[in-house]
Amino acid sequence: IAKERQRTSPPERADALSDIVLPDHDGNEVRLGDLWREEPVALVWVRHYGCVHCRSHAVQLNEARPEFDAAGARVVLVGQATPRQAAHFRRRLQIDLPVLADETRDSYRAAGAKVATAGELLGPKSVSSGVRATFASRGKVHQGRVIGHAAQLGGAMVIAPDGEVTWSHMAEDASDNASPAEILAAARQASTTG
Repeated sequence: IAKERQRTSPPERADALSDIVLPDHDGNEVRLGDLWREEPVALVWVRHYGCVHCRSHAVQLNEARPEFDAAGARVVLVGQATPRQAAHFRRRLQIDLPVLADETRDSYRAAGAKVATAGELLGPKSVSSGVRATFASRGKVHQGRVIGHAAQLGGAMVIAPDGEVTWSHMAEDASDNASPAEILAAARQASTTG
């Protein structure tokens, strides 16, 4: 947990992310820059695999996958921990999106994600949002065991084939996820300008 409030610092270009290689949920190595070589990609960093907000967000993004496909953009999730844990996350939530495993959190740092304070993790906004997510999913999504750095926050960015970060939203607290509609709008914009 951060002692002082940090600032997010997403880059304007994805150059620092391009050469990072992460294993996917099957253990295959993926160079991040290859993800956006031919089409825009929406990279979404989840806090940790047990986070109720992250689980809810992953399910929503998976449901929106056909819309992203129609827009000519891919959605790829990045989480902490191992490929085995990433595969378990996919199975448990019944999602088809690829999940990359970043145990060292190098991509989180390159994306400008921050580490939260106690208030940003457990404040009233985060707690009430987590309760709403659980009820809205009819119990399918709930808080689970922390896997990885508990205070690491995530975020999302859309990266165009030329490496430009055309849009980003890095989390300010545990519940601060951009909606699938916001990410989709940014992905559509990147597809039409690319």
